[in-house]
Amino acid sequence: MLQIADEAVEALIQIGPLRVTAEEVEDGIELQIDDASEPHEGDEVVERDGARVFLAPAAAEVLADQILGVHAHDDHFHFTFEDQGA
Repeated sequence: MLQIADEAVEALIQIGPLRVTAEEVEDGIELQIDDASEPHEGDEVVERDGARVFLAPAAAEVLADQILGVHAHDDHFHFTFEDQGA
């Protein structure tokens, strides 16, 4: 299951819940991250200390062994995914 990094919790609480979807493209998988208020039917919900991320089924499968990081830069955020074993 996707994990949320320590430093990402505060940023995610500030941003609010996110929903991640995944789509197959010619050369791999494309992820999309959007604001969300509630999960869609079938979404996996990942919560940590008040931070919430909703994963569409395909995204949950692709990100099952990843850690979500969030870095704030002035008025925007950068999202990272790293292997849990790293």
